Parts: sequence; C-alpha cells; structure tokens
Amino acid sequence: MNVLSIGKTAYDITIPVDAYPQENSKKLLKERLEYSGGPACNVALLLNKWNCETYFAAVLGYDDYGTAIKKELENENIRTSYLETNYEKKTTMNIILVNKSTTSRTIMAIEPDISHIKKTEFNETYDIIYSDGFEYSASIAAFNKNQNAVTLLAASLDNGSDPKEVLALAKHVKYITFSLDFAEKLTKLKADFNNSLTLLNLYKELKEKFPEQTIVVTLKNMGAMYQVNSEVKVMPTISVSEVDRTGSGDIFDGALCYGLGKGYDIEKCIRLANIAAGLSTTKYGVKSAMPLLSDVINYYEQRFGPLETNQQQQYTTQTVTQQPNPMPTNQNDVRLQ
Repeated sequence: MNVLSIGKTAYDITIPVDAYPQENSKKLLKERLEYSGGPACNVALLLNKWNCETYFAAVLGYDDYGTAIKKELENENIRTSYLETNYEKKTTMNIILVNKSTTSRTIMAIEPDISHIKKTEFNETYDIIYSDGFEYSASIAAFNKNQNAVTLLAASLDNGSDPKEVLALAKHVKYITFSLDFAEKLTKLKADFNNSLTLLNLYKELKEKFPEQTIVVTLKNMGAMYQVNSEVKVMPTISVSEVDRTGSGDIFDGALCYGLGKGYDIEKCIRLANIAAGLSTTKYGVKSAMPLLSDVINYYEQRFGPLETNQQQQYTTQTVTQQPNPMPTNQNDVRLQ
C-alpha cells in the first residue's frame, strides 16, 4: 500500500519521572527518549513499520532537530521528498514528562512560530491519505488528486490546527476520527460515561454535521465509539498494564488506516486499532512503543480468530441506546439495553 501522511512534525523528548517535580527544585534524571514525533509523523512511522510505502509531507525548522528528524525518517526508508525546510523557523519540540507512579503526562510544546507547506503537488498515486488537519491546502490537493484513496482526517485539539480548517477538511474525507475533546467542543455536548444517552446524543450530533463520512470518536481509555448500520456502539480498549499513553491516539489512527486500506470492515479496523493503541501504552515514548504488526495480528488472532477471513468474529461491544444507562466499569462482554 502507498501511504501519504500530511501534517505536523516535532522533536519529542520523553522523560519518565518518579513524580512531577516541585517548583524551584532540581532533580537528577538518567533516562530520556528522543525521537521524531507529531501526529502525522507518528502515523507515517507506524505504517512504514507495518510494511507500507510511506511518504511524509511536513515543514521542518532549520536547526539540528529538523536535521535529526529528516535523517531519522530517511534511515527508516520513509519518502521525504515532500518534507520542506523553513530556513527562518525552528523545529517544534515537545518535552514530555511521564509520571511513573500515576502514568499521567505533562507536555510542554515549544513552538516559536508556525509555517505551512508551500508545494502542494503530489506526483504519486496513494491508497491511503492521512491528514492531522494542520496542513489544509496540501491536504485538499492530495484528496482531490486521489479521489479513490482511503482518506482519513484526525480532528483533535492537541496539535494546534485551526478548528475551522479541520471542519472544512472533514467535508472532503471518507473517515474522521474525533478526539473526545474536539467532539465535545464542536457539539457543545458533554459526554458522561455514567449516562450512555449523552454519548448517543453526541454521536448523533456529529453525524448530522457529517452525514457522508464514517465517524469514529476516540474515548481515551474507554475505547472508541462508532456506528454500524443503525447501531451506535462503543468498543472498549484492551486490558494492559499501561505506563504511557503518549501518542496512542496517533497509533490508533495509523492502525485504522492500515485496516481500511486492507479492506477490513469498520469493526475489524477499530478492533485492530484498539489493540495497536493499547499495546503502545505498555512502553514509554511513541516511536519506541510502536508495536510490530505481527504482535498486533497475533494478539488479534489469539482472541478473535483469523484476521484475513470474512468469517464473523465475536468482540465485546456495547450498543449505545436511547436509555440513560451507565457505561459499565467492567468492560467484559456487556451490552447496554
């Protein structure tokens, strides 16, 4: 599969700490992880790791971090012909503190200024196009040229995208993944996991705004909400020993793209994405935590049977109904009535 990932990149420094440091204190640390990062970059890295021919379009700053990102991507054999360098810009840096005792994250994004891709002519034909919403013009150009491609937009508040541009882009794609925060802001509705009716109303409001698109709402550690025929469902996350959720949403999106590109049905795709995202939370960092495709498939097939068949597989899902039932705290084989 040929993949184009368009959006934002950054240089990530992940630092696991025993506890969040107190103000006006000094702490000696011996551990850190440094890799390329940012939503579109993470998706490109995952799909490349999963044996896709991957192209990445973004803007780098003119500094050592930009140079390091490009070199790292080239070493991974990701196609970098659509990476641009802004000689007046510094590369975005994310300093991520992960509390070992609570698994909470504190992210400090250092972004002195913003610039966008200038060249929007893409020469190849792509099977999958992912956009994180940050590069409006480049994304539109790629969508228009590849109208038969699987096109997925990630609508999130985390990467500094202009929400108006994200919503404009949403009209041009086949699939949208909404973060819960973005979905709540857009619909002006608050999801209450003790009342399934609030989830249903939120999803219906999104569907009214984007009736032609397949919508998935990621619910943080509660799973993902989606629709099959007339049923709105929630597929829970897998049970793992979580240490760091950084980038798990990007891993979810990348794995979802992979499944869609393979032609799997939406439930199989979300199941695959849930597994990949869940496994990624068991290690620190993002790139270093990306699971192998073989590990994801093995996890899937041990629990749900062969992946490459049309046989109906069983999976724990919860149908979100009109009743104000609570979301179950025990996510083992529960269906809301």
